[in-house]
Amino acid sequence: MPERDYAHSRILDVHRWSDHPESNQFVDEIYDSFLTQQESENISIKKKHLKVVLLDLYVAWLHDPELCIAVHMAPAAYSNGIVSSKGKSRYNELNIKVSTIEIVHRLDRAGLIGLKLGWRDEHGRSFLTRIWPTDRLVQMFRKAAFGYLDVGYSDERETIILRDENKKAIEYEDRPRTKRMRQLMTQYNELLERTFIDIQLLDKPRIELPEKKKRRKDDRPVFVNVSHHDKFVRRIFNNSSFADGGRFYGGWWQRIDGEHRKNIRMDNITTVEIDFSALHVILAYAEAGIDYWERMDKDPYVLPVPDVTNEEHARDIVKLLFLMAFNASDEQALFRAFRSELDYTKYPYSFPDKTLLELLATIKERHPDIAHLICSGAGLRLMNIDARICEYVITDFVSTATPILTIHDSFIVPVGSEERLNEVMRDAFNQVTGKDHIKVKYNQNLTRKSLYALMAQDRSVFQQMFWFMSRGDRPEAGYQQRRQRHIEQYGIPRRMSE
Repeated sequence: MPERDYAHSRILDVHRWSDHPESNQFVDEIYDSFLTQQESENISIKKKHLKVVLLDLYVAWLHDPELCIAVHMAPAAYSNGIVSSKGKSRYNELNIKVSTIEIVHRLDRAGLIGLKLGWRDEHGRSFLTRIWPTDRLVQMFRKAAFGYLDVGYSDERETIILRDENKKAIEYEDRPRTKRMRQLMTQYNELLERTFIDIQLLDKPRIELPEKKKRRKDDRPVFVNVSHHDKFVRRIFNNSSFADGGRFYGGWWQRIDGEHRKNIRMDNITTVEIDFSALHVILAYAEAGIDYWERMDKDPYVLPVPDVTNEEHARDIVKLLFLMAFNASDEQALFRAFRSELDYTKYPYSFPDKTLLELLATIKERHPDIAHLICSGAGLRLMNIDARICEYVITDFVSTATPILTIHDSFIVPVGSEERLNEVMRDAFNQVTGKDHIKVKYNQNLTRKSLYALMAQDRSVFQQMFWFMSRGDRPEAGYQQRRQRHIEQYGIPRRMSE
């Protein structure tokens, strides 16, 4: 048998949970049959930790049988907040503690998991312990009376995260504002859970990330699982302040590119993506009291780049440096971050400090009204503004149970909801910034308006496209199985059955 690829792994999800009675019975049977009860141990605590580990192994095995789970095996990791916040905390809703280590060892001794203890490679880099289900446990997974959609997260999992300057989650006192935000996130996650979000073209539900992403994993392929278990969304605030950050994070759709996103279907219906044009630059102008699109009609990213003649490349390079400049604290930090982030396989140019200084000077000269925000750390403040715009849009769609996905400055909705989205985005921008003018871009997917324009031109083409938008074209078998499984669990959405 070939050795497992230990690099093909993800961290243990300590929020994994299920209230399905059969999952509890499954855990009871394994505990009673395979884990010898130790004297005076708290059985309920041990079973809780066992349940988290087993359910996460189960989900990982369903998604990818070759996937390993990385687990912290040092007691200090459970006492200093590395795994989950120490003790009872809003970020440790299941109160997961050092008992996880003992459970892993007992499962190993019982022959239910494979175990590769933490190690250092030839370069001195440290790696966490890896675990995976053995054939014995896999057979028990196959016979389990609970299913894929019966496993989710704890109902108390926190959705409003506040981090300090070191990006560590910190406690905070709830206020009416945080309670309202949490209520919306609960409703939003419930809506996402009920919605079948997938890609017809995928038989196996995963997408390999582009080459640029591979380099961060020692040239190994990196995949995104298109999964029901990767739809949970949270809001993350920064710098110990609810005035910094606050964006919506989570959902596999945020980690794939536009070419894949255009193929997303919701409840088997095609989708349309709309994004704000140059949103953060426009927000920076709004903060300076200027309505950018009212004053000028030029793309703020169209600027010359030294030694770059490809106009599309030049725009992308300016955009990356411009947006990163809002987040940077100084020019050297900006230049390091830019060179680290730039995809040199797509943009094969050299960017020494001299070139970047010249480009940054060009940006400041073209945008003098917001030049003071460059290298000022204003990015998180601007993110807070776009997060409030996003909150406004999501609130509107949740109110009618219409699914919507967010990628920070763009949104994806089922075809037929795009005109409403356009209007709500404009209302949101006005309500949050006090400015009136925005520009939006639609992706290349067919909209309802363009579909019905076809009807007057060629009815047969209209019928073909209508069928494709509502049903699809030769969906892969794996997709059909996933959809049927979702329907059996959640039923057919009302908007489809009417």
